Amino acid sequence: MWPVIVFGVLVFVLWYLYDFHASKTRKIPVHGQGVLITGCDTGFGHYLAKRLDEMEFRVFAGCLEKNGVGAAELMKSCSDRLSVVQLDVTKDDQIKDARNCIEKVHRDTGCGLWAVVNNGGIDCFGDIEFCTMDMYRQVANVNLFGMVNVTKTFLPMIRKSKGRVINCTSVKGRLSLPRISVYGITKYGGENFSDCLRLEMRKFGVKVVIVEPGEFGGVTGLLKGNNLKRLKNEMDRMWNQADPEVKQVYGRKYLESQFSSLDKAGDTSPCSVEPVIDAFIDAVTLENPKPRYLVDGGTGLIDKYCFYARLNRYLPTPWMDFLIDRWFNSLGTTNIGT
Repeated sequence: MWPVIVFGVLVFVLWYLYDFHASKTRKIPVHGQGVLITGCDTGFGHYLAKRLDEMEFRVFAGCLEKNGVGAAELMKSCSDRLSVVQLDVTKDDQIKDARNCIEKVHRDTGCGLWAVVNNGGIDCFGDIEFCTMDMYRQVANVNLFGMVNVTKTFLPMIRKSKGRVINCTSVKGRLSLPRISVYGITKYGGENFSDCLRLEMRKFGVKVVIVEPGEFGGVTGLLKGNNLKRLKNEMDRMWNQADPEVKQVYGRKYLESQFSSLDKAGDTSPCSVEPVIDAFIDAVTLENPKPRYLVDGGTGLIDKYCFYARLNRYLPTPWMDFLIDRWFNSLGTTNIGT
């Protein structure tokens, strides 16, 4: 009798493990489902729109500038399934217009909205004593409240299709570092918002997925072109608006040293965004995607940001503070008063 029971248990365990693995790799059938992506002018959103179009999804590429270079390139290189949508995530009227546009398309085609990918975002850099309240508000309006607003607007359509919401946060939503508080609090907020939404949506069969890119800033639009110029202009604005006592304690050279490294961001970023795009594709297409994807970047053997983020789950806070302090000291970014 016992051999039969043991054999039965073994068969059940093997079947469960096989079914569990299969459920993590099975993909949904694609039949023109709609996917809305924010921030498609450049970077992750731009390349994700192209990949999903190739897979025959009906892509709604939200662009900050509908008539800009990025939007024009998408229209030129993609099929007629892709639609460019004017979408500044800080403007309620543009979000509502985007929903009206997408609802009209789906009435005509009969395919529902399968996924919303909240990808649009902007960066900011500087010590808390230098960063202005306007900077905190501006970045939060895009990275956090834009995500919340877009999600809430399209959630009824996602519930109807039992689809998914995919939010792009950052490794910096799991790891606190000097001089990223303006950006970091929006990414920590995005993590919490996503976790809360995932729990609330379980009863509707809606999946909520977080994609956390590591060190990819130099290969995306965040630290290039107009965004890099904006970050450097903000350095002058921070200095001009700083309290005299703060200027005396830190010194102008200290502030300049923080921004000098931004020009070299591309040297430590990979030459491709494909690992992040692959994570997005899994989030959109797998029947049971992982709740979060931490994606390593960088050009070395390891992505230091992701490495420290993983350590952060296990080490006591004083240990992490010591390690991060030593890491940033080794970069030569503590020239206070010089």
